[in-house]
Amino acid sequence: MTRWNLRLAACLAVGTVVLSGCAEKQEASHSLPTTSASATTPDLPPLGPEDMPMPAEARTQDAAGAEAFIRYYFDLLNKSLTDMDPQYLRFFAEAGCDVCERIATETETDAAAGHTYSGGELTIPGDITVMMTGPAEAQSAFEAHQAPMTALDSAGNPIPDLAFPDAVTLNSGSITVWDSSASTWKLTELTLG
Repeated sequence: MTRWNLRLAACLAVGTVVLSGCAEKQEASHSLPTTSASATTPDLPPLGPEDMPMPAEARTQDAAGAEAFIRYYFDLLNKSLTDMDPQYLRFFAEAGCDVCERIATETETDAAAGHTYSGGELTIPGDITVMMTGPAEAQSAFEAHQAPMTALDSAGNPIPDLAFPDAVTLNSGSITVWDSSASTWKLTELTLG
């Protein structure tokens, strides 16, 4: 079992214990919070490609924001399959995310060789289980599907060593951290396997 799996299992166990303490009956508050102009959130500067900016729901520092971020990152992965541009894969990943860097480097190398991709789209068809492991860190577990993929040379011919004819289901997960300077999540670990 990897370090990430052990950490996720431990956090899930702790979360269950903490949540079970919420069963105690509490009296409801009879007053509503007041609102003020200072409580509104200012518009954030856009992040991501101009034709695929990050959605606002992916820029909240909570579990819902972390989930929306992961789905957005997968949209960027799929975009890189067609435009062969990994710059945003790197921007939204910390330097220690080895899988993120490997995907970005392979995309760059293939683009420099004149290769293109056919297929290979990654989707997350179901739920993403997200657990906040601190105010600025979230861990997730999900199932990803990858469509069959073939890399094509500059003449449009399939490259036999880079053909993956079968769709695959990948038991996946991630660790994301909150970057307060950009008001976004960033990946520190991505597992696709």
